[in-house]
Amino acid sequence: MMPGIVSDRLTAGQVVDNLDVFGEPETGAPTRVTLQFRTCLSFGELLALLVFTPGLNLLWEELDDDDAVRWAVHFAALTADVMDLYYLAAYATALYQGAEVVETGRVYPTVDGEYLTAVGRAVTRVFGVAA
Repeated sequence: MMPGIVSDRLTAGQVVDNLDVFGEPETGAPTRVTLQFRTCLSFGELLALLVFTPGLNLLWEELDDDDAVRWAVHFAALTADVMDLYYLAAYATALYQGAEVVETGRVYPTVDGEYLTAVGRAVTRVFGVAA
């Protein structure tokens, strides 16, 4: 199943000047509008976002912090490539379940099995979904 954005309606907040994408002041930044949208993500997609997003490195102790996990998913979702996420989710789920990884011709990153399991437990605890 392909991930997608589902929205009953897209809401926009006030127009804000000089803020970067995370809401921090930045001189000369373009004018931005606050948007809220809903997305539907599977266990595998959440797992892949948290494990394979470049620049996102949740420490072991942060996996016990629900707010840190939620923030990490928000960051990862903003930077994710939807097509890559589709394949990475299947790969991450296969690794998590100990199943055979289906050959797709892609080169996948490696990940420590214990860390992957810990992230999977955090996903289940925080978001209520399981593999």
